[in-house]
Amino acid sequence: MAQRIDQFHHDLQLKLTNIGSGLEGLKTKISGKTDRAEQDVRTHLDQVQRRVEQDRAKAVAAQAEMKNWIEQKKAATSEKIAEWKTNHETTKLQNRADMAERYAAAAVDVTLAALDEAEQATLEAWLARADANAAVPKKA
Repeated sequence: MAQRIDQFHHDLQLKLTNIGSGLEGLKTKISGKTDRAEQDVRTHLDQVQRRVEQDRAKAVAAQAEMKNWIEQKKAATSEKIAEWKTNHETTKLQNRADMAERYAAAAVDVTLAALDEAEQATLEAWLARADANAAVPKKA
């Protein structure tokens, strides 16, 4: 299980690093040349939107897996689990462990998809603010 935790940590750190690097590079472009800022943001947003769409089916499947685990967890009360342990019902205990691991993997997939969606929302907010600022008349 420690290996899975290490993998989650690595995947999360990699995703955050990639998002951070992309946004930092975009921020540098925006502050350096305002005439192309909107186009640079739109280009970056297009890349993020493609990534979100590409991973949408995986995220939906992960959400379904998480929902399945929650239903299974309700059915497997602590009393039942204790009974399985006492009676050495290893198949039931193994199935429960397998489902818990699938739930954990699904939660990671949902988290990573949410990070992409947060990046998309941030870029869309920047563009919306730019539109609002552009509509304000310039003072003479």
